[in-house]
Amino acid sequence: MKKLTIPLIVIIIAAVIVIPQTLFVVDETELAIVTRFGEFKRSHRSPGLQVKTPFAEQVTRFDKRLLRVDVAPASLLTADKRNLVIDSYARYKIVDPLVFFKNLRNQSGADARVGDIVNAQLRQEVAQDLQHEVISETRENIMNRVTIASNRIEVSRGDLFRDYGSLNHAAVSVFVDEDTTDTQRSRPATSEEIALLEADASPASLEGFSVSYSASVIEALGIEIIDVRIKRADFPPDIETSVFSRMEAERERIASGLRAEGTQADSEIRANVDRQVNIILETAQGTSALLRGEAEQEAITILATSLEKDPDFYSFRRSLEAYKVFMDGQTTIIIDPASDLLKFMTDPNGGS
Repeated sequence: MKKLTIPLIVIIIAAVIVIPQTLFVVDETELAIVTRFGEFKRSHRSPGLQVKTPFAEQVTRFDKRLLRVDVAPASLLTADKRNLVIDSYARYKIVDPLVFFKNLRNQSGADARVGDIVNAQLRQEVAQDLQHEVISETRENIMNRVTIASNRIEVSRGDLFRDYGSLNHAAVSVFVDEDTTDTQRSRPATSEEIALLEADASPASLEGFSVSYSASVIEALGIEIIDVRIKRADFPPDIETSVFSRMEAERERIASGLRAEGTQADSEIRANVDRQVNIILETAQGTSALLRGEAEQEAITILATSLEKDPDFYSFRRSLEAYKVFMDGQTTIIIDPASDLLKFMTDPNGGS
């Protein structure tokens, strides 16, 4: 029994040491490459349990999810010669773990390289855009162009021939800049121009033009830049105060104009209301006078008709009304006895 115990213990210890060195697990969020004494052997892009040679082979893992890198803020000059401090970020992912490992080694190296690429492309793009375009809704188009351009890395013509053997390669892009003032974007070279550049680095038909060569970032670095975004676009601190002062003055001018327009509109509305009120009052007064005149005319007509029917009764009624006015206990009246005012007091028949 003792003779079996020692070998069993040795086997168990060996298994504990060898199995972790032989088997390894690739997570669904990871990519892995296997190297033997620094030499690449194979890559694993699918999750699962994998096998390697114990002790001789090493496993290097990479995150295959979207990775984010905050690009260092940079002061960039726009097409209208305005400085903007632009703070941006980029999202990228590892698509070729072997190329990534050879050229960037790890995520820290990749973050630094992606930051340099994005800043370079932002500098070129912003130099061809106006300030209001960078800070307005059209910035979406700018970001799309920067994202596309960031997936190309500029290389020399000699390096392209060394790595790809020809300019007619899917990973190679050739651009021709016909504008020496840098106010227009460079254009892709035509197939005829690429054929000329294939044979001669400086063909006569492209004399005076700037030719640039670039390779796919996927082929060169093993990564793909998915998106580039601007977090902030601010004015430099040395001109920020003056810019804000001008903005305040401009807003104050606009506010003063709006207040003046409001005052004018208020005066016009009040004048219109007053005019309408005067028209309504004058119309009402005219209608009232017309109605009053018609009523007086009707009253006079009725009175005349009444007088024609019984003049003596009307005279008697008028005399009574007069008596009511001047006859009271405190008034002394001196009247000629022959006055018509007293005829009904002296004679009930009124002298008739």
